[in-house]
Amino acid sequence: MRAFFANAIRWLLDIVGAHQFIALYLVISIEEAGVPLPAPGDLVIAFYGYRARDDPLELARVILTCAAASTTGTLLPYFIARRWGLPLAHRLAGWLDVDTHSVDAWIERVHRYGFRGVFVGRLIPGLRVAISLVAGTAEVPVPRFAAGVFVAAILYWTGWVFLGALVGPQIDDLIEPYVGYIATGIPLLFIALLVGRMLLVRRRKR
Repeated sequence: MRAFFANAIRWLLDIVGAHQFIALYLVISIEEAGVPLPAPGDLVIAFYGYRARDDPLELARVILTCAAASTTGTLLPYFIARRWGLPLAHRLAGWLDVDTHSVDAWIERVHRYGFRGVFVGRLIPGLRVAISLVAGTAEVPVPRFAAGVFVAAILYWTGWVFLGALVGPQIDDLIEPYVGYIATGIPLLFIALLVGRMLLVRRRKR
């Protein structure tokens, strides 16, 4: 199982390297829509930063492509939340063991501040994906939501692109243990979720 996930991660990186910006755009869009991938987008972007380290224009293209992909991908959860609203946001919060009062507070905050609320939320670790659902529930206008995501993505991805560029030849040394960590962690995560779900069902039956 570990070898399967390790090969899947390397396969994804190979595709990214072969098809350049189209693959980059698709990978980031899919991940930002909430679909899990074999390799996290952060690792992919660092890989791109390493490849483009000697070309400032290429680095800028990587950042802009990622920002555009983030904006596109986040529209899916945004529109889903806008259609089904608060019940969906609370259900997701319960699944992630997040206090619903915190969700309500962020919905109020984003509803009040619009662009600024989305921008700040997208820069907070652990809230980046959820902010799409929050903004949809808060009915932030699409232009303000998209602008907030795009500007925040410029800052966020710039950090990862330059990290990859600065790491330089050591990128392979960083990727290898990361691949092993993810390849081991993914199956363990699925097993833990399955066991947790079974225990929860038993507890409810009692």
